[in-house]
Amino acid sequence: MREVFPIFQAETLLGFASRYAVRRGVRCADFMRHTGISLFRYSSFDTAVDRLAALTGNSPEVLAHHALRLENVSFHRLCGERIYRNDVYRKSARYCPICVVQDHAKGGPRPFTNIFCRASWLVEVLTVCPHHGVAMRCSPKLFRGYAHEDFNGDIVDRFKEIVAEAKTEEMCGATKFDAYFHARLNGEPRESEILDALPYYGALGVCEVVGAMELGEGTVGRSKMSGSQRREAFNRGFDLLNLGYPSLTKFLEKRDDRRRETSDKGVGKQLYGIFYTYLNERVDDPGYSDLISFVKNHAFSAHPIGPENNFLGGGGERKFHSIRSASMQYGIHPATLRKMLHAANLLDIESDVRDLKVSIPVADMDDVARRWKEGVPAYYLKERFETSPQVIKQLTDAGILVATNREVNHRLKSFYSLPQIEAFISKLDQLAQANDGAGTETVPLKHCAPFMTYVDIIRNVMDGKLRLWIKKPSDTGTTLLHLRVMEEEVRKLAGVDLPEGHYTTNDVAARIALRVGALEELEAAGLIETTIYRGPNGVSTKAYPKSSLDAFTKRYISFRKLAREKDKWEKTERRVAGLVPVFNFGGVDRLFLKSDVYG
Repeated sequence: MREVFPIFQAETLLGFASRYAVRRGVRCADFMRHTGISLFRYSSFDTAVDRLAALTGNSPEVLAHHALRLENVSFHRLCGERIYRNDVYRKSARYCPICVVQDHAKGGPRPFTNIFCRASWLVEVLTVCPHHGVAMRCSPKLFRGYAHEDFNGDIVDRFKEIVAEAKTEEMCGATKFDAYFHARLNGEPRESEILDALPYYGALGVCEVVGAMELGEGTVGRSKMSGSQRREAFNRGFDLLNLGYPSLTKFLEKRDDRRRETSDKGVGKQLYGIFYTYLNERVDDPGYSDLISFVKNHAFSAHPIGPENNFLGGGGERKFHSIRSASMQYGIHPATLRKMLHAANLLDIESDVRDLKVSIPVADMDDVARRWKEGVPAYYLKERFETSPQVIKQLTDAGILVATNREVNHRLKSFYSLPQIEAFISKLDQLAQANDGAGTETVPLKHCAPFMTYVDIIRNVMDGKLRLWIKKPSDTGTTLLHLRVMEEEVRKLAGVDLPEGHYTTNDVAARIALRVGALEELEAAGLIETTIYRGPNGVSTKAYPKSSLDAFTKRYISFRKLAREKDKWEKTERRVAGLVPVFNFGGVDRLFLKSDVYG
């Protein structure tokens, strides 16, 4: 049965081979020589991985993922991450003494096989263990070469020394920088909005550059920084970038303010210093694209920069840096253009409008100029639609037409787009053509005004709830006066006329033989129900449901209904002389219970 000896998630491939050699009771170099597993040779790497996978029960793809492989003259790849060759430590075994002792303490028949080399231990700039807050240690016993790298063999030889180191090790404090970069390379959970999008080497480099700038170190000072100063720069940069793009924006704005206070209006390095230099050298690296795009967009929004400045590789939006140049291009007076830019929130009304202080994207300026050229005042709509200003305002308030202001807080100078107006008329023409020839008894819109407004009729037409016809000469443009609808359809949609199964007030007063004023008192007492409908003139009117009236007449009877005729009032008075009316409205307007009257 094949032996199963799994590789740990954070373990390097050579470290795994060394740990497996300890399990077999031999040195790593001897193990590879006897088995022909030459992991350090590029030409035989794939074959070596296949053999080691067969011996240990791992997948060849998984083992290859954990290998430290030379990618080109500048980079290694380890656990899916690219690392600068200069940042990798391979001279001797590098470890956290407390991690090693704790791994050994897990026990088992071969406790030294519990100890494994974490991928992040190979990164030289990571100098502190994130779990124990102690400094990383390097074995004084140097490897004779890559073919003799034997992490676990060195640990076995020096284990007593390492135990002593773990007992006497002083805490130097792990930071969020240590935790993030150890976890990222070891495949552990971590999260950083900006750094996650960068390659591993890029995240380290940006942290160092930003941190050095925050510490006030220039290019020369950064190259001469001590180990402690460099670690401080890494931590400072990470703390700033780990807060996300809002924090980076504040970092850039601080440099923006410094530039505005100087007479040097250059861009590039003069704007963001070594941070610009670092990014500009990597504009062709896709791993930096998100960060470079963000910095570029920020710079374009804060400074008069365009494609001609070749900022971070060029590109970006074309912008107007001068009101005068925009005025000449579009043929709009500068004063008018400023008012329009204020109204469009593209220019602060209190801002200094000197040419060098203006930075407006060409696309936005094109939109403003287009609206100016296409815009017509409300008076034009009044003539075009043959209607009143009130109807224009109602159409605007309802959102059927959209108006824009050419001046701030100046409602009297609202303008409408010509294409929008013609599109509105064209849609009405299309809706009417679909029902052409069907409307023989149609009426103009104003005929329905008492019970439905122009705006409501037009909205219902556009929603397909009303049919529309147009009556005009063939050579005449459509206006609102040409629109016609079926009055019966409008009345039905508006809820006009007496609902089915209801009686009017006069009909009810005649049926129960009471005056109209008495009906209102019965309604207030809850003896009879009412509903509201819109009459032919559009005024809200009461109606009485047949079911409520039938229930009322079944229980009650009025004096006049009982007498039937005026000549019989005297006889009826004698008949009800001993009865107490439920309601007495005065005179003969009295109401009795039928049970009292008929027994």
